[in-house]
Amino acid sequence: MEYIENTPLLQHPLENLDLDKLMSEKLGDFGRFQKWIYFLVCLPAALTAGITLASVFTADIPVHRCQVPACDSPVIPHYEDAFLFGFANFTIPTSGGDWDSCLRFTNIENTSCTSKTFNNLTEKCENRLYSTVDMKNTVATEFDLVCGEEWKLPLSQSVFFAGVLVGAALFGHLGDVWGRKNMFLVGLLEMTVFGIAAAFAPSFLMFTIFQFFTAMGQVGVFQTVFVLGIEIVGKSKRVFCGVVIEYFFVLGEILLAVVAWYFKDWRKIQFVCVIPGILFFSYYFLLPQSIRWLVLNGKYSKAQEELKKIAKGNKVPLPTDQELQLFKKIDTDSGNNSNNESLLDLLKSPVLICRLLNVFLNWTVITMIYYGLSMNAASLAGDIFVNFALLSMAEIPGYTLSYLGMTYLGRRITLASSLLIGGVSCLLSSFLPPSYVTFHTVLFLSGKFGATAAFGTTYLYTSELFPTRVRNACVGLSSMMGRLGAIVSPYVARLGVLTGIVWLPMAVFAAAAIVSGSLTLLLPETKGKALPRTIQEAEGLGASTDGRGGYQEIGSEED
Repeated sequence: MEYIENTPLLQHPLENLDLDKLMSEKLGDFGRFQKWIYFLVCLPAALTAGITLASVFTADIPVHRCQVPACDSPVIPHYEDAFLFGFANFTIPTSGGDWDSCLRFTNIENTSCTSKTFNNLTEKCENRLYSTVDMKNTVATEFDLVCGEEWKLPLSQSVFFAGVLVGAALFGHLGDVWGRKNMFLVGLLEMTVFGIAAAFAPSFLMFTIFQFFTAMGQVGVFQTVFVLGIEIVGKSKRVFCGVVIEYFFVLGEILLAVVAWYFKDWRKIQFVCVIPGILFFSYYFLLPQSIRWLVLNGKYSKAQEELKKIAKGNKVPLPTDQELQLFKKIDTDSGNNSNNESLLDLLKSPVLICRLLNVFLNWTVITMIYYGLSMNAASLAGDIFVNFALLSMAEIPGYTLSYLGMTYLGRRITLASSLLIGGVSCLLSSFLPPSYVTFHTVLFLSGKFGATAAFGTTYLYTSELFPTRVRNACVGLSSMMGRLGAIVSPYVARLGVLTGIVWLPMAVFAAAAIVSGSLTLLLPETKGKALPRTIQEAEGLGASTDGRGGYQEIGSEED
């Protein structure tokens, strides 16, 4: 029997298909084919990690000092020479026991390098020498972004996250219009082209502009593969797959540390982090289209082809057209008011407004702390590459806690405890003297652990707190607030450098996390509860409790 797509005269067997039920009962929630595709979509997630956090190394500011023409080698001057040969004692002033980075004593004769030819008057210098112990060349050293120019580095990082904000909104919308696979390829092209261009940028301004578009592309890549990975599996594996892809992101962070350690040059790091994207253009032939998107947009013939691939890959028979009639969705929304509810209706509810503002704060704080701690790895004593790798590995137990906590304890207690763990860790770190190096590192890692666990929890929790018709809008607005937290995170991370108060960044992170974690306890628990269909049902999530302190289940929803 032939069906004409989008015809009102004859219903296609895939129209109004309940794909979750079909996978659960016939095709398999996570069969061999789905596992292979899911593995493929996780690989680009690892690539985006290196691009997102490369600035930890590329924007690093090494210790530096003024070049002293009378004393430094005119051929190959080195930062360390002043201390090895001792002329730092009479050429470089000190402040608080530390060598000044931007001033030098005035050379009276400018002919010889002796203490007698320098007086106690200081002067600014035009040329500086940088330590190459950690990094041989960074954006800061190449474009001389020190001594009053430091503010440009967090600005560049904020511009990057502004690109993430724009890209998240743009690719989120276009992914719904043009399809996940198509927008993945568009994002990949943008990320690769502008990422390579940034590696060869002739100026700091051009580098910053290229980074904006690179960020747009990389978030487009991550979002589309994340959605593809979730939509290819059945309902029972959705939370699991939503967490596992984050482990690949962690793998990308660890690989970034290795790449940075090996090359120690910002242009090479940038190039190596982006160039593997060329390989993923092969996904044009490997990745399927999202069946859910195809069915939703009435592209039934293509959806049937993708279903055949899953059935063949999982070695199960594809149901006939008659059998597919058993997997139709039941429309439970007919006859109620939810069809007409909008975001404006939600804003008329004081309960949901307070809930939405609470969630906004959650997203802002979590992303600020997560990216702020990641980019502040250089503030830890010891090797920057080892410290960053340790911070990355701290995310593994963080995401594990998120998964186990959401599964067994509930969303609210998992999110609140994660934020409080991170906040208390940052608070204790801000109180410790700088000499307690080991304790600082442990508390820093604990802060990253808490922020990661919160990051892994908040997306699902947010989607469960709001009614059907405005759910996507609420999640989207919350995500935008999270991007604002990411935009300010570079400035918070560099507060210690900009103000001279080394403990200030951790204190800001601590205060934000403790306040947000405490307010999270005012939100209702959603574990084991049906998704609210209407504003009234969403308000009822926290209206009553049973004898154990849990919330009574409201009606069911068939999405």
